[in-house]
Parts: sequence; C-alpha cells; structure tokens
Amino acid sequence: MAPAHPRSSASSSSFPRERRIRRRAEFVRIQNGGHRVSTRHLLILVAAPAEGAARGGAPRGGGVKSAAAPVPSGPSRLGLVASRKVGGAVSRNRAKRLLREAFRRFPELFPERVDIVVILRTGAGSLGLDDVLAELRGVVPVLRRRAREALTAAPRARTEPMAERSAGDPPAPAPGQADPTDS
Repeated sequence: MAPAHPRSSASSSSFPRERRIRRRAEFVRIQNGGHRVSTRHLLILVAAPAEGAARGGAPRGGGVKSAAAPVPSGPSRLGLVASRKVGGAVSRNRAKRLLREAFRRFPELFPERVDIVVILRTGAGSLGLDDVLAELRGVVPVLRRRAREALTAAPRARTEPMAERSAGDPPAPAPGQADPTDS
C-alpha cells in the first residue's frame, strides 16, 4: 500500500472561514439587497459587507458601532448556492468546487472588499474550470462596477439619520397629511 501524500499545499488551496459567507442571514441580506450580474450559468450578487459581520461577526457584549463607520477593507467573501436544478449532489458539489477554485486562484476576477453570492443555474454542473473562468472573465467590468455601486451606496444608507421617537409617541403623519396633534 502506498503511503498517503501529505498535503503540502493545503494552506495555499484552503478556503478559510473569514473568506466564506456562512450564515443564512448573510445570504438573505445579499440576495435581497445585492447588485446582480448574470451569465448563462451563474447569477452573481454583489453587496457591501454588513457592519461587523464581514470580519469576525457582530460585536460582543451588546456594543454598538457608530453609524458612520467606514466600509471594512480586506478580501472579498464568497457564498455559493446550488439547487437541485443544477444536477445531482455530485454535479452540484463539483460546480461549487470549481467556483471556489476560481475564487482562490484568480482573485483578479472578483472585486475586493465585497460580499459575493453566486447562484448556480441549470447546466452549471456540466461546466469545466475553463468554462467557469470564461464566464467570469466576460463579466469582470460589470462586477467591478456593481461592487463600486454597492460600496458607495452602503455608507450612505448607514449614515442617514433615523427619526427618533419613543414607544408611546404616535406615528409621524405621512407627507401631505395634517398632524392630528396640532388641533
């Protein structure tokens, strides 16, 4: 029996936890508010990282970050979604492995400092690495533009002042309506 080969390049081919999108809430946030880029076999969603969630999770001890915190810098994170429409478990897992490989080996194809969710479409299970790379290379300029849009929209959304009211106050009147408390 031949000795098992040690994984000498395990660190170079690993996909560390801080580069993954793992929680359902993160996937939902990106799917609801992400900027979309579409190819034949991939739907790519790009969103600014959530405050605190992108690099280590929410602050412990109930601490609240300031509303004007800058968008965190650092590498992008990747999340993958493959339904049964892609194929059986073997096809789905192979397609996800190919996308992770592209994300690791070709970082120039993906914008930095954003969260990326790739939803695999029907037929993605039959793609090879060259096919995946060709689809990604075809949308690099659009991905970069969507990442810029996501990053510039994120600070504005966090810095908009929120109307403060206590739990006992009546709701504010809609624009164009008279305030019932003025009479």
